[in-house]
Amino acid sequence: MSFLRQLSLEIRLSMALALISCIVFMSIAGISYQNMKQMLSEQQNQILAARIQRIELFLGDAATFQILVQHPKLYENMLGQEDSLLILKNLQRHLIVINPLDIQLPALPYSTQVQFVDNKTHQATTRLAYKSVYFEGQSYQLIAGKQLAPMQVILQHYLWKLIFNSLMGVLILSVLGWWIGHYLLRSIRLLILDTREINAYKLSHRIQVESNSLEVQQLSQAMNEMLDKIQGSYEQLARFSEDIAHELRTPLNNLIGQTQITLSQSRSSSELEQLLYSHLEEYDRLTKMIENMLFIARSEHSQYIVEKQQLQLEEVIAPLLDYFSFIAEEKNMTFQLTGAECSYLWANLELLQRALSNLIINAIDYGQQDGKVSIFIQQHVSTIEIAVLTHEIFIEAQHLNYLFDRFYQVDESRHAQARTGGLGLAIVQSIMHLHQGDVSVSNSKQGVIFRLFFPSE
Repeated sequence: MSFLRQLSLEIRLSMALALISCIVFMSIAGISYQNMKQMLSEQQNQILAARIQRIELFLGDAATFQILVQHPKLYENMLGQEDSLLILKNLQRHLIVINPLDIQLPALPYSTQVQFVDNKTHQATTRLAYKSVYFEGQSYQLIAGKQLAPMQVILQHYLWKLIFNSLMGVLILSVLGWWIGHYLLRSIRLLILDTREINAYKLSHRIQVESNSLEVQQLSQAMNEMLDKIQGSYEQLARFSEDIAHELRTPLNNLIGQTQITLSQSRSSSELEQLLYSHLEEYDRLTKMIENMLFIARSEHSQYIVEKQQLQLEEVIAPLLDYFSFIAEEKNMTFQLTGAECSYLWANLELLQRALSNLIINAIDYGQQDGKVSIFIQQHVSTIEIAVLTHEIFIEAQHLNYLFDRFYQVDESRHAQARTGGLGLAIVQSIMHLHQGDVSVSNSKQGVIFRLFFPSE
């Protein structure tokens, strides 16, 4: 098997076709040989049966029968073949014995019908036909025979012809199979050469192989789609690396800068304490950022087990609004919840609270002074929708498709105000994927609206 794995598909197809053609030709040859053997055997049986019938006709004429008994050589001359055998006998004696080759006969039982048998069980040389008849009140046994050698010679010549023709057929089909395989796999070879041109520096290269084979076209299309996904993931990873470097560099630079300034001259204990509090805030920000990144990585690349339970949405959302109302008081913002009284959802309580908290924090951070945030629940055929609407706030269309990317910020000037470090909406998207749901964002007449779609189970 290891040897076959080292062979090309073209050679393996040729070998497979050669093997199949060999099996087919040998099967046809075997069947043809058996049919030929059966036909010759039946033909020989018919000849022997005809001889038995002729002797029976002679027995019907007493005068002719007496002449035949007195002069058996006459019938032997009529046969004219040395391999012929004819014996007529009764219980007392042999009346006619024509056996020029002195063939040893086996014991033949009584039978009123013509029966056929070989003179030997193994390596037979003569085919025999025998029959018991009554003539003038006596029982006679007629035995006719014919040598098998002529038939065996014919069969041997026929067998060699079958073998030769079969080998020629296998050879021709093998060559044709190799040529057809070479032609059909030409597009595969071009596909391999074109694929080798792709590397990390040429991810934009796409496979363009013209082929009449539907499978090759589908394979090329599938590989191009795979390359699109790989290129997108590679570019996203590159952007992520740049973003994370930028996000980590800012707090680290703050820590280094503050420390250098503090160490440039003697400081009082109160100033040092203030510096430690400032450092603690930066450490807290870094810790939250790392925790959020780990959560996203685990939810996307590992088998994150989500334990769900049936939740009454009003009991989940109302406490969150009470908690964030103290933060919203700084901007004199209000919350409105509708449709949650009789709505139930199968979800993980902690993850659902985290997703809603991120959306509410996002609405508070970017909402207007004296603004309003509406949360409403809608039951659809197969999903349950939780929508968070920030009134009088709109996002430009070119940003909508990137809001759930990691570290993406619509307003760079307000970057430092983000409480989730640019990962809040990415975490929301990961949580929805864990629930086999979906998340979307769009602008409505009232403002920007984020929608969470949970499957209704």
